[in-house]
Amino acid sequence: MKKLLFKNVKDTRFVAACGPPGGGRSDVSPRLFRHFNMIWVPDLSVQSMKTIFTAILRGNLELKPGGVAMLAESVVKSAVEIYQKTINDFLPTPTKCHYTFNLRDLSKVVQGMLMCKNEDIENKADLAYLYINETYRVFRDRLIDEKDRERFNLMSHEIMESHLNLDWELAVF
Repeated sequence: MKKLLFKNVKDTRFVAACGPPGGGRSDVSPRLFRHFNMIWVPDLSVQSMKTIFTAILRGNLELKPGGVAMLAESVVKSAVEIYQKTINDFLPTPTKCHYTFNLRDLSKVVQGMLMCKNEDIENKADLAYLYINETYRVFRDRLIDEKDRERFNLMSHEIMESHLNLDWELAVF
């Protein structure tokens, strides 16, 4: 007597996720999509990002000496603008398929700033230097071309200068 190889599977649900085609991702067949319910998760608005991250950063900076908490809004405005420009200007391609930036990257910038000891941030320049390093660590370090890194340097320098009201030379890290 032969045993059947098929088994009955009951009450099973499949959950799948995918991004839009492009940057090395292929189109998914409508024949496959018909088996799933579609749920779209919209991106946060720019104002929501600013509100959330300003509250987090300001709450932490209030514990630090030197009155740097008032700079939280400027730092977050700068961070959100750099994030927006990065996701629009540095798009994934087949050779740069890892150029996928999301809200988690922006949160890593703020999270990295929160890890600094209270006594290490004494003034506006210290906070700006910390912010620059975190931004470069999260975004710039993922860029593979020297041309892309230089473009990011110029873009981030202009944004940081305008929001933080600091005038400094563009240093190459």
